[in-house]
Amino acid sequence: MARPDVRPHRPAIELADILRRHGDAYRRLRAGHLGRVEWRVMSAIVACRTEALGGHMEACDNCGMTRIAYNSCGNRHCPKCQGRARVAWLAAREADLLPVPYFHVVFTLPAPIAAIAFQNKAAAEAMTTLAANTTTEGLPLLLDAAGRCPPEDVGGAPGYAEYLDAISDPTHPEHEQMRRWGPKQFDPNVVDRKALDAAVNALSDTWKPRPRAIRTK
Repeated sequence: MARPDVRPHRPAIELADILRRHGDAYRRLRAGHLGRVEWRVMSAIVACRTEALGGHMEACDNCGMTRIAYNSCGNRHCPKCQGRARVAWLAAREADLLPVPYFHVVFTLPAPIAAIAFQNKAAAEAMTTLAANTTTEGLPLLLDAAGRCPPEDVGGAPGYAEYLDAISDPTHPEHEQMRRWGPKQFDPNVVDRKALDAAVNALSDTWKPRPRAIRTK
């Protein structure tokens, strides 16, 4: 006797149900704001634990009961796949906390430096410490550059690698889709040195120490 995979604690409505019902309308409405990553995440959540991803048969050695279990998408944004991992991660982080008050400080880099920071995260993080320097020698200076900034919302380093594979291979299943999604002419080896110099100079000007106004009574 076989039965489908029925989870006893499944909620009445899941995110996948909402995406199946309203996903197409949402994508049309937000077409100019959704990147390649968002499209792939939505597709993965909808397909997760359905026949679209295939499945396997589980059987009980004692009673002979069998169950069809569909495969998971494994996407890190999927609530069905990452629920346990999220709980374990939070528990591990809470174990590291000290019994003292914590404050979460968030700051935004100036827009001109966004392209550099996206491609060179470690260097950008190191450069932010220069903001506390009160001398002009501590301001950022562009010495060299290599490669072009990836398209926005490409999905980090893994997504950028997949994007380059797709646009460089006409036989790739996502070749046409990525050509339409990304810039019309994209060469990862072209460096716009003038634009990068302007961005770094704008950042230096933003971080340059300003004379403090003296208040008088």
